[in-house]
Parts: sequence; structure tokens; C-alpha cells
Amino acid sequence: MKGVDELLSYLDRNRPIAIQAHDFPDHDAVASAFGLSFLLGLRGVESDICYGGTIQSDSLRDAIKLFEVPIRNRRDLGMTEGTQLVLVDGFAGNVSRGSAAGEVVGVIDHHTPPEKPQGPDHDIRPDYGSCSTIIFEYIKEADAPVRRNVSTMLLIGLMMDTAFMTRGVAPVDLEAFSSLFFQGDWETGSRLLKNSLGLNDLSTFRDAINSCEVADDFVFVPLQKECTAEVMALIADFFLGIREIHFVVVLQPDREEYRMSVRSEDGARPADVIIRRALRNVGSGGGHVHMGGGSIPRELFPGELSLRKRFLAAMGKE
Repeated sequence: MKGVDELLSYLDRNRPIAIQAHDFPDHDAVASAFGLSFLLGLRGVESDICYGGTIQSDSLRDAIKLFEVPIRNRRDLGMTEGTQLVLVDGFAGNVSRGSAAGEVVGVIDHHTPPEKPQGPDHDIRPDYGSCSTIIFEYIKEADAPVRRNVSTMLLIGLMMDTAFMTRGVAPVDLEAFSSLFFQGDWETGSRLLKNSLGLNDLSTFRDAINSCEVADDFVFVPLQKECTAEVMALIADFFLGIREIHFVVVLQPDREEYRMSVRSEDGARPADVIIRRALRNVGSGGGHVHMGGGSIPRELFPGELSLRKRFLAAMGKE
């Protein structure tokens, strides 16, 4: 089985290394980048961790601050063509590489990409519930001592992507959960993920129910006021819990843009692929098979009706 030693065999220690999460990263992507960078550091290899797009989750920003995750937007790293990229929880198609080319050396992901991964080293494990589980295995195989904050971030990533061990769980995820649960701060990690609603958010749920538009198994939910990324995600999960619904788009206005939270239960309609199709030429988005996020600048926003039609067309429904 692949591990950190194989990845290291492809990396040039004399050139910059950046570990990049997918655009609009979630907890699993950030945790995976953090864990891999920590492990490389134990081997004497320095690396930066970064992301494209924006971090839209308040709980993720809180976790990054609380557990001292040194992650930055890729535009702030000053990457050059000589920078070596290791992509985690994503692939070249859902990772913004910006104007600086860089060189993709490795890809570590738990979803089968729709196209052949770039770079010489690929570790794709679609039967794993999270990318954090893959990094856990890297650390376990290397018999490396792990800091509590790294274990906690990996536990958060695992819990988020498996919906608290209820979605897409493999035996190895159970092993990772058991180990990380006792190595990390599970109480803080669980609180960060669970306690993200306030009483003032209840009106947003009411507005979402009143404004939703259903077409077959697709629901489009245009919100009329700003809310946190967590509230958007919980609204999306709420609608996905309806037995007739298998694809959800929640839209809400922000100061300078419109933001989206996307959920899919249909492997033939992966959230990241559909959102990139729907936002082509007007915005940007990313994520992975089950969930994703995106944004459209206000000056390019096509209107709610047109955006809804874009998603229907991206799914082949119009």
C-alpha cells in the first residue's frame, strides 16, 4: 500500500513543496493537508499548506485558529513554476492552480476522479470515507508520534465527511475513528461541528422551506438574507434528508457575491462536477462527490431563475 515514503521518492527536497486542498475546502481537506504536512515535517521535509477559493465555514475557521493550522490561500504563497504540488482530497480538475503553473507531483483522494490524475504519484482510495483516513494510515504506517492538534483535526475531517460515521464508512474508517478519538480532543472537535446554529437562525430555516423550488428529485433553495456557511450546509442537509430529494442547491446573497452550498446523493451527479458545469463563465466552485460550494460575483449573477436552469441543464434535465 502506498505511503509517505513513496510520495517522498517523487519529491525534490531542494524545491518548494505545497500541499493544496481543493477549492472552497471543507474540514476533511484542511485536516488532510495539515496531517500530511506534519508527517513530512517529521521526515525533515518542509511544506506549505494552502487552498484555492475561500473558506466558507465558521467552524472550520475556528478549528484552524484553535488548532494552529498554518494554512493560507495559494495566492499568498508566491508559487512559481518550480513549486511541487501535492493535491489532497481533490484532483487537478477541482483545484485552482492559478496563474503560477507549479508541478503536480502527487494526488491523494478518496473519490475516483472523472479524469486521470496528474503527476507521477497517485493514491486514490474510493472505498475510504475520508481523506483524513488515508493520512491516518500514512502516519500509522510510518509509526510516527502525532501531536494532539493534528489528531483532532483528522478526527474532525473524518467525522465531517462521514456525517459522524453514518455515511460511506469502511472498516479502516472505524479503525481511524477509534484511534483518533482517544488521541485527539473529541469533545472540542464534536462541539465545533455540532454547535453551529443559534436561535436567530430558525427564521432562515422557515424562509428556506417557504422559498424552495422542487423539480423531480432536485430542490433549489434561494435564501433572501445572509447566513453562515454552517447554516447553509445544515439547510442543504435538511432537504437532502427528504426521501424524494437527491440533489440540493442552497443559494444566498453575500456582500459582494452569491454563495452556494450543494449536496448530492447521486453518484451519477457528483456535486463538484455539476457545480462547475452550472457556474461556467459566471462563477467558480468545487468540492467532491457528495458536497460542494461555490460563488458568483454580484456583477455576473444571472438571476435566480437562470441559475436554477443552469443547474438543471448541468444535470441533463433541460
